[in-house]
Amino acid sequence: METRIITRKELYDLVCAKPLTKLAAEYFISISGLRKLCHEKKIPLPPNGHWSKLKFGKPSALLVLPEDYTGTLEINLDGIKLIKNSDSLEGQLKQNSKDFEVTTDLPVKVPQRLTNPDPLIVTTINYHDAIKRRKYGDNHPYPDRTNVLSIDVSGDSAARAYRIMDTVIKMLQARKFDIKIKYFDKTIAVTGNEEVAIRLREKYRVSAEKDKWGGRQFESTGKLVFIVGDYPKKEIQDGLVLLETKISSIIAYIEADAERSRKWRIEAEERRKLQEAKRKIEQEIREQQEQESLKFKDLFLDATRLHQANIMREYIRTIETNAIMTPELKKWIVWANKKADWYDPLINEDDPILNDDYKMSIFKELLKEWQ
Repeated sequence: METRIITRKELYDLVCAKPLTKLAAEYFISISGLRKLCHEKKIPLPPNGHWSKLKFGKPSALLVLPEDYTGTLEINLDGIKLIKNSDSLEGQLKQNSKDFEVTTDLPVKVPQRLTNPDPLIVTTINYHDAIKRRKYGDNHPYPDRTNVLSIDVSGDSAARAYRIMDTVIKMLQARKFDIKIKYFDKTIAVTGNEEVAIRLREKYRVSAEKDKWGGRQFESTGKLVFIVGDYPKKEIQDGLVLLETKISSIIAYIEADAERSRKWRIEAEERRKLQEAKRKIEQEIREQQEQESLKFKDLFLDATRLHQANIMREYIRTIETNAIMTPELKKWIVWANKKADWYDPLINEDDPILNDDYKMSIFKELLKEWQ
C-alpha cells in the first residue's frame, strides 16, 4: 500500500481549507490524532466559530504558519491513529454532527407544520390513511404500497413522524442524496454507488392488558427511533431531547455510513483485483509448466527414438557383416534401413504404410502383447 506523505505546509493549507472532521473522514484518520499532529508540528487551527462566520459571510482571520518550527517537515499520515473500532467511530460521528450544524447552509430544524411535503411523504400518508379506512374482511384490494416510506408509528405519532422524515429527506436531497424505495418496504438513501437504509419507527412496550385469547398486547410510547444502516445499524432516538433536535446527527450518520460503505467497496474491489492478479499469475505459471513439460516430453521421446534408431542400425550392420548375403537378406537390409530412417527423429523418412502416429504407439502395443 502507498505511504501517505505530506508536508507541514500542505497540512496547514488543508486545515485552513476544510474542517477537521471532513479532513479526518477523507484521510480515514481520527480527529484526535489529527489535532495532536497539528499541535506537534505547530500548525495553528482555525479559531472557534470560524466556519460558522464564513457560512454567514462574516470575516474570520487565520493564524499564519509559524516559521520558528525546527522539526521534520514531512508527515506520514499512516502514523496517525486510524478509525478502527465502534467507539472511535462513534466519537467521529458525534464530532461530524457538531461540525455539520455549524458548516451547513441548510436548516436542520423540523417545522411545526408539514408544508410542501416530498412526494414520498404524500404517498406514504395516503397509504396509511387507506389502511385505516380498510375494514377487516373488506373485499376491496389491499392498498398499493408503491413508494411508501419505512415509517412504523402509531396514529398519535404519525404527524410528527412525517415531519421528521420529510425534513431528513429534504436535507439528504440537498446533500446530493436520492431517496428510493427498494423491495416495496425498504427506504434507502443513495449517493453514487452507495445505499444506506433508513427507517423511522416508534418504540412499543408490552401492555398489562391481554387480548381475548390471553396474549400480550403492545402499546405505543410516543418515543421515536430513527434507524440508519442495516449491519451495523445506528439508532438515534428520543431521550432527554427530542428526535427533532438530532437531524444533524441523523444526516451525519447517514453520510458516515455511506462513506464507510464506499471505502469498504473500494477495498473489496482492490482485494478482488489482487486476487484476480494472483490467480492470473498462477494460471500463467501453470500454463508455462504445462508447456515446458510437453516440450521436455518431446525432447525425451525424440532422444529415445534416436537412441532406438541407432540401435536398429547397429543391429542391421551386425547382420550385414556376419550373415551370408542372399537376395532376401539384401532386400531385408534395405527395408530395415528405411524403417530406421523413418523412426529417426532427425531424418523422419516417409513410409508408404506407417504414419507418424505409429512412432508413438507401436511399442505401446508391443508392451501390451508382452504382458
